Amino acid sequence: MPARHDVVVAAVRLFESEGYEATTMDDIAVASGVSRRTLFRHFGSKEDILFSGHDELFATVARHLRSAPDDDPVSTVRAAARMVFQGYVSTPEITVPRFRLVRAVPRLRDREIAMTARYQAAFSRYLARGETEGVRVLAGEALAASVIAAHNHVLRSWLRDPQRPVPWARFDQAMDFVARALGAALRRPETPGGAAESAESAESVLVAVYPSSLGGEDVLRRVRAALEPEDPDA
Repeated sequence: MPARHDVVVAAVRLFESEGYEATTMDDIAVASGVSRRTLFRHFGSKEDILFSGHDELFATVARHLRSAPDDDPVSTVRAAARMVFQGYVSTPEITVPRFRLVRAVPRLRDREIAMTARYQAAFSRYLARGETEGVRVLAGEALAASVIAAHNHVLRSWLRDPQRPVPWARFDQAMDFVARALGAALRRPETPGGAAESAESAESVLVAVYPSSLGGEDVLRRVRAALEPEDPDA
């Protein structure tokens, strides 16, 4: 049998030239030079052919998460997202036409969403470190969703114009953005009091809104009164 990659390329070309729905597994077998029986043994359906490689890529990412050290979980997830991005941009002969097909066939879009959810769930579980509630779990879920969103944002921009160089700098900038916004809670141990204690120890902020016609002295007097603690004996 030809390499799996060659079979997928032949199938994708047929999907683009003849239409996804009109193409049969027999057509793919003929185009790729394999028997129908062999094709079904290696790929269960047209969808499996189109999305071939994702299971292997996900397995690689899962191994990376399991074997990574515990000192910097944010960097570990960033590295995992980079592996996924590399998996897409390294085979434009497949990913670019698949990008167009997914947007033309709703059933394929559902399959892609399910695969994206699998990565997000894996990142969330890794970042939670076995916990089920608290700041770490919330931050982990938010970071996992943001990493996926940033990855897809940069990837889609490249897929629309794949003749440009792969935007690795933009990818790293996007990851920097989400790491700065959500990574702090995952890089330091949560305090015993959790979010409530952190909020109490944070600097207090007072927001006051008064009519524009109110004089400056009146505004200052009211702000001072709001900041002064109440006298329990008053």
